[in-house]
Amino acid sequence: MIGLLFAGRIPQDLQYHQFADTRKFGGIVNFWNVFSNLPFVLMGLFGISRYPRLAVEESRCGYLVLCTSVILVGIGSAYYHHAPSNSSLLWDRLPMTVAFMALLSMLLGERVITSYKKTSLWLLVAIGIGAALYWSWTEARGQGDLRPYVLVQFLPILLIALILFLFPTKYLRSAPLLCAFGLYFLAKTCEHFDHEIFGLTNFVSGHTLKHVLAAFAVLCIVCAVPARGPTHPSRDQANLREDAAILAAERISQDGDRHGQV
Repeated sequence: MIGLLFAGRIPQDLQYHQFADTRKFGGIVNFWNVFSNLPFVLMGLFGISRYPRLAVEESRCGYLVLCTSVILVGIGSAYYHHAPSNSSLLWDRLPMTVAFMALLSMLLGERVITSYKKTSLWLLVAIGIGAALYWSWTEARGQGDLRPYVLVQFLPILLIALILFLFPTKYLRSAPLLCAFGLYFLAKTCEHFDHEIFGLTNFVSGHTLKHVLAAFAVLCIVCAVPARGPTHPSRDQANLREDAAILAAERISQDGDRHGQV
């Protein structure tokens, strides 16, 4: 944080919008960079489908915020890649900061802090949203400054790694989270070598691969949150019939005891 404070403002490099794969299909420009955001939506929906079966009550709020923001990442990133610019980039980065902060809040609440867990979630989410909006506001004034966004994107990654190393797990599974770290690192590497990968394969770009790998990193994070197994209606009905039979037997026994006492 101190280093970024003294680094001076960091404007958005306009070369960032020059992606390798600009092919058009079905009337959609930059088709593969747009379409490859679909996995984010699917992973977010899968996460929400697990929400009613979450095994730990305190994980629910952060988990729901995380899954919802991942769906919005898919929508916002597709919108941005259809017409890349600084103004459309905001809708890619805004939900992304929320997702990062929701994950950090979940880990803090599970392993580090013991109280004010919901307060910390909403505080961190507000900081993430504020960082993205601050960048957009400074860009609109011609004085773009990415420093808060850089902090919000990369500091949680360092803190999460430290939390996983320093604190014992309570319910979040460490193995899927470590797998998510590996996939995220691969995703950022593919993003960096966007043009090189597209030139090598002539089929898929590094940025398209980045979307897919990052979406599977989300899947690992979702699966790190424990959930109960799916319910089976036939088994539930059998259990209800068994409970009803037990209650009927108890009533018959109680009635017999009363008759004997009389």
